[in-house]
Formats: sequence, C-alpha cells, structure tokens
Amino acid sequence: MDINDIFNETVTHTTLNAGKNKRKLGGAPSMRELKEGGYGIVDSSDATAKRTRVEDADDAVDAAEEYASSDNEGGRFFSDGLTSKEKGVMDWVDHADELDATLDPASVQRLVVRLERAVSKNTTDRVSHPDAPEKFVESEAELDEAIQRLQLLANDVQLLKVLDDLGALPTLVGLVAHENADIALDVIQLTVEITAEDAWNSEGESPEERAAVIAFISDMAQNEFFVVLGQNLRRLNEGGESSEGEADRQGVFQTLALIENLVSLDVSLAEQAVDGMKLLDWLQHRVAKSFVQNTTQVDSNQQYAAEITSILLQASSKLREQAGSTFIDTLLQCLAKYRKHTPDEDIALEHLENIVESICMLVATARGKQAFLEAEGVELLVLLQKQPQVARLLSLKILDYALTPPSPNRTGETSNAETAHADTESRAIAKRYIDASGLKYLFSTLMHHGKSNMKKLYKAYPESDERAVNCIAWLLRLTKTGTPLHWRVLAKFVPSPADPSSWKSHVDRIVELNTAYSERVKEAEDQVQSDSDLEDEEGSAEERYLSRMDAGLFTLQMTDTVIAFVAKEEQVKEHIEQRLKRKGRSLADVCSELAEYIATKRSDTLTAPATTTSNSKDLSTLLLEL
Repeated sequence: MDINDIFNETVTHTTLNAGKNKRKLGGAPSMRELKEGGYGIVDSSDATAKRTRVEDADDAVDAAEEYASSDNEGGRFFSDGLTSKEKGVMDWVDHADELDATLDPASVQRLVVRLERAVSKNTTDRVSHPDAPEKFVESEAELDEAIQRLQLLANDVQLLKVLDDLGALPTLVGLVAHENADIALDVIQLTVEITAEDAWNSEGESPEERAAVIAFISDMAQNEFFVVLGQNLRRLNEGGESSEGEADRQGVFQTLALIENLVSLDVSLAEQAVDGMKLLDWLQHRVAKSFVQNTTQVDSNQQYAAEITSILLQASSKLREQAGSTFIDTLLQCLAKYRKHTPDEDIALEHLENIVESICMLVATARGKQAFLEAEGVELLVLLQKQPQVARLLSLKILDYALTPPSPNRTGETSNAETAHADTESRAIAKRYIDASGLKYLFSTLMHHGKSNMKKLYKAYPESDERAVNCIAWLLRLTKTGTPLHWRVLAKFVPSPADPSSWKSHVDRIVELNTAYSERVKEAEDQVQSDSDLEDEEGSAEERYLSRMDAGLFTLQMTDTVIAFVAKEEQVKEHIEQRLKRKGRSLADVCSELAEYIATKRSDTLTAPATTTSNSKDLSTLLLEL
C-alpha cells in the first residue's frame, strides 16, 4: 500500500485554508517531510521507479487497525503496539497545524535555497547515472518536496517578489521541461495555487495582492514560461491507462485551470498565455477528441477544453478574431454529432452547451459570420431544428447571434467598415435561412409544437421563447420591405388563401409574450422605485433601467418590433388592438417602448428616456428609424 492511501492530499497551509477553490490537486506528505518534522519517520524509497514513490506502509495500517480493534474502551492509542514509524504518522496528523509557519522574506529565501540545492543535486545525479533511475530517485523526491513547499506562498502573495529577486523564476520555468513529468506538474500546480482567486481575493479583493500575482506571472512569462508550458502540454499522454496516464490527465486539467485563473486575474495575461502556448490550435483539436476508449462519450478534459474555449472567446475580442475559419468548422462538426440525440450525461450536455456558446461568440464578428456561411452553418441549424432534440433549442441561440449585427461602435473595438461588413453578412445569413425553409421550424418552436420530450425541453429551456422572438424580429428587419424574402416572413402573421387561420395563432402568441414581458418589466420597475433613494435620481434611473433589462425589457422591445411590422395590415392591426386591450395595453404602449429602444441605441448612456415627440410617432415612422 502506498502512503497516499492514508493521506489523500498534502496538509499544507494552502489546502487547510483554500475552501473556495474548486480545483485542487493535492499530494501526500513525503517521507522526508515527516522525518524532518521530528515525527520519527525513517526515509525510504523504491529503487526501481522512475517517478518518485514512497515505500509500502501496509505494516503501519495493519498494526493500527489491529490495535484499534482490541481497544475495548474505544479511546486513543499512543505507544502500545506501535513502531516508531507508526507513531510518527500519528504525531504528524496531530501536529499538522504546526506546519503553517509564518512566512517572511528570510523563510522564503530558505525555501529558494532548498529548491536550488535540490535542482542541482537532481541534475548531477541524472547526468551521472542517466540509465539508472534508482540513483536519482531520492534527489527527485527531494526536488518534488521543495517545489511543493513553495505553495505556502499562495497565502502571502506579496512575498512572490522575493522569488524574482533571488533569481528563482528561471529555475521554476526550467523545471516545467523536466524529464519527469511529475516535476513539471508540481510547478504547474504551484502557479495554479498562486493565481487562484483565493490567493488574491480571499477577504475581498486587494489591489496590492492582485498586482503582486500579475507581476509574478508577467515575470515568469518573460522567462518563456508560456512557451515551455505549451510544449509540456503537448507531451502529456492522456490516452494512457496506467498511473502515469492519470497523472498526465491531471496535468492537462491543471494547465487548463491555470488559463481559467488567468482570465479572472487579467485578460491580457490570458491572451499572452494563449499566444505563447499556441493554445487555440490545441483547443481546436482537443474539443473534438475523446480519450474514452471504444466509445463516443465525452471525457472530462474534453469538456473542460470546451469550457475554456468558451471562456476565452467571451473574454477576449482579440482571441475571437484570431480563431480562424477552421476553428468554427471544427465546432460545427462537434455540434452536428448531437443532431439526432439529446445527451444523457451531464458532462456531454455541458460539452454541447459550451460548443454552442463558443460558436455564438465567433459568429458575433464579421469574420465569424462569413466563416459560418462558408462552412454551411445555416444549413446545419435548419437540420438541427428539424429534430425533436435539445440541439433544436440551442441552435436558436446561434441563429440569434448570427443574425444580430454589431451594435453602433462606441468602444472602438470595431471600425465602421467592419460594422458594415457584419451587417452585410447578417443579411446574407437571413436570406440563406429563409431559402433553406427554416421559417417552418422557427415558428414551430415559437408555438411549442412537438412531442412529449420537446414539451420537457421547452420547460428546461424557457429562454427559447426569447431567442425565437429575436430571430423573427431580425428576419423582418434584415429583409427589405416589399421583397419576396420579407413577405415570406410577414406571411406567417397575415391571412392568406392558402392558410386563412394559422396567422391568428402566431399573432396571439406574439401578443401573449408581449403582455407577459410587459408585466414582468413593470413589476421590476415598481420594485426598484420602492427601494431606491429618491435623492439620487441619476443612480436610480440607471438602476431602474438595468432592473428592467434583467426582467426582459429587450425581449419586450423585440415583440414590439414584430408587432410594428405586422400591424401594417389593417385586419391584423385590429386583431392586435383587441388582444392588447384585454390586457390593459394598446399600440400606443408599443410605440412608446419602441421609441425608448431607438433612443437608447442612439445614446452613449444606458438610459435615454423617450421624449414626448418620439412617443407620438406612429409605427411606420418608428420602423423607418429601426
């Protein structure tokens, strides 16, 4: 039995106090640590293993269990029947809290000296005995222990500067390329601990602590840390079935966890890491490849790679632009696998949702929309919407992002030319979708048609109503009035000889959503008004607007847009007025909300109250302004 079976993770100051971090990779206390702590442990190691292991502890466990079973009083046992080694183990547990020594520059210097000595000795042993692992296994254990002790710095990150002052950063970077992958993973785990939010935001964000961690990672980057980290990522073999394969899978997991930490810490550092590691290329390959043997199931690191892809693309416009057309093609291939089935396992469903989120981030850009068209992404969406599976509803989100042109340029992220390009691509996507007969399935989703399994999915994904309304509104706006394309959308809401009745159900559904969201927005506004400080009128107005947005103001305005288009037909207009009147609303309310939407889009502030003049405009005038 390995002593790891007794202690599942190292008891350090970091692990004792890191309750928030959901991703920890602990290790057992080494024999050397127990010996030097004064707990009577005699050091021993396996002379044949390349990766560091400690000797079996079966005798300690068997003796402890035998004595415990003979203790009729059920009390603690101390020395009777225990060897000195067994006493040391028990004493180490009793005094684990004593390991939390207070750090200061002097103690950090001692840790660095110990690390440098361990590196020097291990290098010498490996050079002297390259073909005899038993000759350097002891020095490798000492090196492993020296690196793990540095994790104490996660509890006082302002001492990280001492590492740089002492020249330890090149040593740490060099260890990422160590022949023993376990040593490299120790360094990665160290950086994960230091960059975790617990390390710099444990008791409320500290600018000084955050700056210290950013400076540490920046200094590591200057020593080619990200380049070496990318090389190490590619040498890890996740397909192995041995303990080494499991360690390599943990190494991939920890590397991705570091990237996630960097996004929270500083997006520019995350961008630098992605560039240095050439991570987008690796992610593109990994999100599509499963290491579960003889099956199409999603493995945990495959799902995590999809999650990291989604996080990076959401956080960085630079990375969205860097992701090429081949990336979106790979994501669409992953999406196509779910065309005819809904994932049974949570991990597969999360993988699918992250794939969808990543595609949405890419098609929000002009280049992404163009690549989406070239990869026949619109046709894939129609195929997905034909099937009564979860992908039908998730595909609406992609269609919504693909149809939506960029907002007017306020941040400087996109030029006017890029905005115009994206608008052109959005119109091309609208045309392609209508030509592919997508309207049939879009309105089927709006009306919640489908078998029993779809009824369950509609309840699980209530946002599908919002997505469907948004898509219809954009299809009406992106097609020119009077053209066959525009009429094909409008025909769903107006009577025709071929279908004299279904138009009413479509109109009633839009009015139903309009009144429902109107009530939700009104409730949110009333709640903010009752809770707000009347003296701070500007702050209250902004808070009220944000609260209304959370309640569904945008979806309300999209239903207003659809109503404005279809109410141009007199028969439809009368029907809408009757339906609105039953709920205490009128077309004047629709005009007022549309005017606010237009004014807000043109304004540089969150709120732009509609003026009396704009409120008095009729629907036709407002449609022209849209």
